Amino acid sequence: MKTQAKLFIFALFFGVLLNLYAQTNKNANDLTVVQVDSGLNTNAITLDASMAKGGETMKTEKGNDAIFFPASNPVNEKIEWKLQKPLDSGKWEIEINFFQPDIGLSSNQMLCFDDKNGEVIAKIDLYSMGFSKGSYSHKVGFYSSKEVSVVSLIKSRQRSINTIGVVSMRITPAINTSFEKLLFVFQLPVNEQNISLPIPLPAGVYVVNSKSKIALTWKYPDGRSFSTPKSVEQRVFLESTAQPFITSGEAISEIQLTHYPVQLGPDMSSAGKNPLITLFDTAQIETHNLKLIGYKGEKIPEIDLLPNGKKMAVVTSWDDGQLKDLDVMELLVKYGMKGTFFMNRNSKMIPLLGQLEAKGMEIGSHSWSHPAFNNSTPKRCLDEAVEMRRFLEKELNHPVISFAYPFNYTAAYDADGDYVLRSLQQAGYWSARATSQGDNKIDSIVNPLIMRPNFHFNSGKTKIKEKFNQLLLHPGSILYVWGHSYELAGDGQKTLEEVLTAVGNHFEVWYATLGELMIWQFYRKHLKIECVKTSSRGNEYSFKMPWLNPYLRKIPLSVSIPDGVKEVMWQGEKIKVVKGHVQLIW
Repeated sequence: MKTQAKLFIFALFFGVLLNLYAQTNKNANDLTVVQVDSGLNTNAITLDASMAKGGETMKTEKGNDAIFFPASNPVNEKIEWKLQKPLDSGKWEIEINFFQPDIGLSSNQMLCFDDKNGEVIAKIDLYSMGFSKGSYSHKVGFYSSKEVSVVSLIKSRQRSINTIGVVSMRITPAINTSFEKLLFVFQLPVNEQNISLPIPLPAGVYVVNSKSKIALTWKYPDGRSFSTPKSVEQRVFLESTAQPFITSGEAISEIQLTHYPVQLGPDMSSAGKNPLITLFDTAQIETHNLKLIGYKGEKIPEIDLLPNGKKMAVVTSWDDGQLKDLDVMELLVKYGMKGTFFMNRNSKMIPLLGQLEAKGMEIGSHSWSHPAFNNSTPKRCLDEAVEMRRFLEKELNHPVISFAYPFNYTAAYDADGDYVLRSLQQAGYWSARATSQGDNKIDSIVNPLIMRPNFHFNSGKTKIKEKFNQLLLHPGSILYVWGHSYELAGDGQKTLEEVLTAVGNHFEVWYATLGELMIWQFYRKHLKIECVKTSSRGNEYSFKMPWLNPYLRKIPLSVSIPDGVKEVMWQGEKIKVVKGHVQLIW
């Protein structure tokens, strides 16, 4: 062979080696990974609805089958695809083709990867991926150090609606995959508290799942670190690559780490630039005077536990701002009740907010674009909370103090703590409703920014009425029922009417909006009453409270008056005492 030909072949061979070296030794900041495992099954696998076991099928607009869980199926029901050949350990990408004939089906299902014994190796929550009407697809990925023999869907929550249909899944090796742009699950072994990573972690939100409670420390390359509390599930935001270590001492063999990509928020410029409306000012204390005509006793007037001496409060709230909110409103009015209606920027009710307020309802914020806050960055959470409040205040020309978390509340941490909760604090809301259940009393709401309702209305009359009767025995209790107006479809309206019939129009109950409840809690927390003068004509008392925005003073101060007093003087005006109470306008 001639010398030139030999040199050409040598140069070609050397170039191939350099290319392979470059592909397998990328800089840690370049997170595009090339899979070069020689034993990897490189054939794509397609799983369609006809190959699945379990569930039911519907037809797409093109006549293809889509498999789904009917509403009647219980939680943890499975749809399975058994693989003819197991997926090797390594990194895989899955393109899922969905079908939803109409908006409003449930996305509460998990995509799971099982070993040959049926044990779940890794699972991906499809709940908050973002779905629409018709046919569409999403890409996800997973890494496993074990072989996968079964792919399955598991129903993760009981709803009164069917799940979104899955037409097919195409599984391919994750070659040249940009992991920073993908919802990706890692099944990772743990060796002496050190979590083994197959690639440097891209920036984003991470969820750590383990079989026992662990605490983690996350260390950045520059030496900074932060810790997350002991739990079986933790959420963190990493601004750059960080190494997680188990720091609670538990010995576990593996964890699951789910990466949610950083997503920029939508254009929020239509919120305008006006500052948020000031709600109150503790540096400005206002003082009003109350005189009990003819009273010389030592007992001091007291703010009522609830207005007018009511025993308990009932509040309702309704998410998403659909046109059927008007039907809910009419039902609430019929049964002497109120509701807080939570809006997104694109809610269909935005042009009709005045109709809700005219009937005594409250408008609250449900974020700008309804992202899952616990899967969003700290900046996205704050922007979504602030700009939707700004937009609604511009539309309504008054303060907005109530918020509902899209997709429930779950803490997520960065170096400064729980940034989901922090975003609501910084945005200035007085309450933020979760969807997980809990009990509340007017003076013992654990945290109004993580307010837990008692029931979704579709829990039904029996359960809600039983709880209502229990709470009536405990003064200051709050019954909180929530839902979506679109759930009035089918038997939903009948269910809601039964619930409202059971708990509405009761003489011992204060029916309030969530905002009114928070204003009343503000009164009870901040109002100070002192006797400042005694005389034969009656004692005088000072009422002191921080400056409060005039719109938020719409609830009269309901005050219990000592026995025997028939009239009081408030700010120069005589007011009659009714059944031991007076209503005072601040």
